[in-house]
This record gives sequence, structure tokens and C-alpha cells, in this order.
Amino acid sequence: MKKSKILWSSILSSMLLLAACGSDEEASSDKKDSKPKTENTSAKEDKVEKKEETSSDVLNPTIAEESQGNVEVIYTNKDPKYSHDMEGFKVAVEEYQIVKVTDMSPDFAIPFDDQTDGYVVTAKVTLDNTTGKAMYYNPNFRIQVSSELDYIPNDTHNTFVKEEDKVKSKKETEVSKYAKGEKITGLVTFTLTNEEFDSLSTVKPKFIIEGGVADNKQYKDSFQENAIFDFAYSEEQKQQAVSESNFYPDKLTTDNLADKKMIFEKSGINETQKLGDVNVTLEGVQYTEVTPTAENVERFSNFGDNGIVALTVKLKLDNQSDAPISIWNIGSKLRIDEDRGSVISAGMAEPSSPKEIKAGEQGEKYHVFLFRKDEFELFKKFDLVFGPFVGTDGKGLFKNKTITFQLPR
Repeated sequence: MKKSKILWSSILSSMLLLAACGSDEEASSDKKDSKPKTENTSAKEDKVEKKEETSSDVLNPTIAEESQGNVEVIYTNKDPKYSHDMEGFKVAVEEYQIVKVTDMSPDFAIPFDDQTDGYVVTAKVTLDNTTGKAMYYNPNFRIQVSSELDYIPNDTHNTFVKEEDKVKSKKETEVSKYAKGEKITGLVTFTLTNEEFDSLSTVKPKFIIEGGVADNKQYKDSFQENAIFDFAYSEEQKQQAVSESNFYPDKLTTDNLADKKMIFEKSGINETQKLGDVNVTLEGVQYTEVTPTAENVERFSNFGDNGIVALTVKLKLDNQSDAPISIWNIGSKLRIDEDRGSVISAGMAEPSSPKEIKAGEQGEKYHVFLFRKDEFELFKKFDLVFGPFVGTDGKGLFKNKTITFQLPR
């Protein structure tokens, strides 16, 4: 457990006092020395100027102040485009920076696995409550590594963040409560050991803004969905992530379940059919060859060793009914070659949110179907039989009604 800020302040004050005493003694000694020192004043000024230039590039100078270590900027992303709008409560990461800290004080070694060097990620975060009423939100963030269960959370102790820079309300006194119309900006940090930082290069890391906003401190009826983004740790790796960002955001992609290689895709199909009072639009399809990541090989063991193909279907839903519709449990299936057989969607690979679309609103649905590669190559025709919908109360909605799209192959 990290020590309190009061204790650190006391220690720091003592160190400054000792340093000041030492300086007085040195000054006294200099006065006694009959021969004045001839230190190069110009060289000293150059050092000070260089230090100021370096510190101006550091998003969070508190890291050096608190750790008493050497700080080197590794990577800065000034426009990550991470934002999450939870029905008017908006969370955005405006900038983040990764620094390497070496030769830090042993007092700060605990979060770095008792090492005196490691990495700190600082994110500049803005919360904007435009909901029209006070809201509760616990600003939690994650850097996801190999899977949704393998991640680095933000440092809730805020060891390297000054009190005035923390992400907290300036108007409300209750913890995690934000006033109506309040907009604040602050810093959050993540501490990574050398091993944890090195592990980022072996996966496709993600940055996650956690959901969970409510108008009550019990968090009843809170919005639980998370927002997931590619996390860049170097310019080279950022460019690689951009080149792969065209893949649909199913869980194969967002949760690092597998690596993808595009086989065939078609976008802009825009074929619309009505299912009850819901307009369903087929927007596009992607066929990809997928290779499970090392941590997820067992989850795909039923597909054998000859390769796996995924078909991801993108649909837009316009709910013109007077009731919310549940979209996480739609009973769709893929009909193969008319009467060869059918395949149900792979729920484990489909996005878990949003779970519903409210009356009068629109949303997206991604269906994912998985095949053995050797079998997939034999199939000629795919028809998506979409539906039926189930109401959010679990009862049938447009019961037994389905629509069929012939998919490009």
C-alpha cells in the first residue's frame, strides 16, 4: 500500500531542510577560502536552459518531483481521439504521455515491483456533465494487454498527481459526484514495470474508458458499457494500428482474441428491410482469416488446426417502435448454400454493448459467424436470417418475425 501524501511531504520537507543546511555550510566554507572559485557561469546557464526546455515537454512534472528519479519522455500522443459519451456525460482523453523513470527513490519502488525504474503513463482527462442534473461517475481507466482479464488499471492512489490536478469535482463535496453543467480537466496515471511495458509490444494493447454513470450514489440503472480504443506506445506502432483500424470492432478485434487478415470485404451495401417497426440496414460484411492470440487458443480449440475464418456482418438498426429492443440476444442464423445447413452467431466474439436500442433511437449491431477454414472454402452462398427481436423485459417482440439478407461472398 502506498504511503500517504502527508508522510511524503514531511520527508520532502526534512530533505529540503538538510539540503539547505548543507548549502549554508558550503557557503561558509567558500568565504573562508582565500582563492575564489572560477566556475564557468555560461555553462551553468546552458544547463538551466536545457533543463527548462526538457521539463516543458513533460506533461506531468510531478513524476520527477515525487520519485526523485530521472524522467525521459518515451512517447506523447497529443490527439488520441478517445471519447465516451454516456447519454450526455462525456469523458475524453485529450492527451497522454509515456515516460521512463530511472534511479527513483526506493520509497516509490512498490508499484514498480520493488524496482527503482519503470514507466508512468499520464493521461489528461476531461469530464463534461451535460445531462442537466448532478451525476455520479468513478473515473476508471485501463490499459488492456492480452485480454479483457489482463489489464493495467489507473493508479487510484494518484501517487504522481498533485491534489489540484486530480479528476474530481470542484463544486460537489461527495466523492465521484459532478454538478449539473460541470466541466473539469485533470490527470490520471498508470504505473508499469519494465516487464509490463515490454509486454505491450507482444500484443495489440487497448485503452479503455470504463462506463458506469448514474444519477444516484448507489449506481442503480448505471450505464455499464465501456469504450475501447487502440493504445499507441510509439509512433511506429501507432501507424501500424491505423493500418489495421479498418477491421470491424467485434471482440476478435477489441478484446485481442485473435489477429485478423482480410480475405474479402464489401461496404456501402445499404440494403434496408423492415422487421416490425424496426428498420434494419445491411451496411457491410468482412471475411477475415483469424489466428487466436496465445492466451485465447483454447477458446477456439473446437475449430481444429486447419485455420479459422470469421464473417462479421455490420447492421444499422432504427427503432421506430414505442418500446426498447434488446440486441445482444437476437436469434439470428446464417443459412449456407440454401439447404446445406446453418450456423448460429458466435456470441463470445460479438460486442456486448449496447445491449438495447431505445424507442426512437438508432444503433449498430455486429453479428459474427465462425468457420473452419477448410469447410468455409467449400461454401458458395450465405443468407443472413436476422431476428427475431426480444423485448428488454424478456418477452417476444415482433414474435417469430425474421428478415433475410443475401450476403456478398
